Amino acid sequence: MPRLRRSMLFLPGNNARFLTRALESDADSIILDIEDAVAPQEKVNARNAVKEALSTVDFKGKERAVRINGLTTQWGHDDLIAVVEGGVDLVIVPKADSDEIIRVADVIITEVERRMGRPEGTARMMPLVETALGIVNVDRTVFGSPRIDAVAFGGGDYVHSTRGQYTADESEFLYPRSRVLVAARAAGKMPIGTVFQDVPNIEGLFSASRRERILGYEGKMVIHPTHIGPVHEVFTPNAEEIDYATRVVQAYEESEREGRGATTVDGKLIEHLHADDARYVLDIARQAGAL
Repeated sequence: MPRLRRSMLFLPGNNARFLTRALESDADSIILDIEDAVAPQEKVNARNAVKEALSTVDFKGKERAVRINGLTTQWGHDDLIAVVEGGVDLVIVPKADSDEIIRVADVIITEVERRMGRPEGTARMMPLVETALGIVNVDRTVFGSPRIDAVAFGGGDYVHSTRGQYTADESEFLYPRSRVLVAARAAGKMPIGTVFQDVPNIEGLFSASRRERILGYEGKMVIHPTHIGPVHEVFTPNAEEIDYATRVVQAYEESEREGRGATTVDGKLIEHLHADDARYVLDIARQAGAL
């Protein structure tokens, strides 16, 4: 069963107070950030703080993710070694512009796991596809390593790389969001949506989250605790969806027992693919405590 990642909350990796507060939140995953959230002169200190937190802090069942610095920077290689030594659950690889970057990360992680005596594959990866080059290469990037567990779209750097403009309906994101979504699904990976940067605009957050869920995304990266609730509301099946999914599964299973390959629910044709989708909805609802 896929891990629940409706919300993935970013925190500066060198701020212990923020981490304490985040662990009291309802976020499914905590992302300790040592890339954009940390000034260059503080990156080494942040790396050390993150490694210690991974080793000593009780994350209360939340996924322990870290966004390292890019592997083409002066910090990325040592970041990756440190967080794997610390026992990270999920490494977020920024500027995942090619499968080569992912393969390099995989080699480094494997070396550390072997040295630490851990089962190979313990640390997973989530490429962050966030540039024009990354979008062009995403179809290969998602197959770069069996460690890849999810694939995320990063809108901020994408707009910067294309010299585009932000719009209220996020029309500038439709193509890259779709490319990342399709590539992730083709590789059997979980697609995760981009952060919504206008923190006070909760209605805009709802709209952005709905657009992503309609496309097929399963969760969203967030930069403020106030965004967790709205994001969960969008990415958690509601009572109506749970009721319909339950009836679809029941109707299809009854149809199978009677030797038929299809049936109808509320006048809609129900085949095996609809039953599979319904079971997935119910799995997510159970993990989220909605069922």
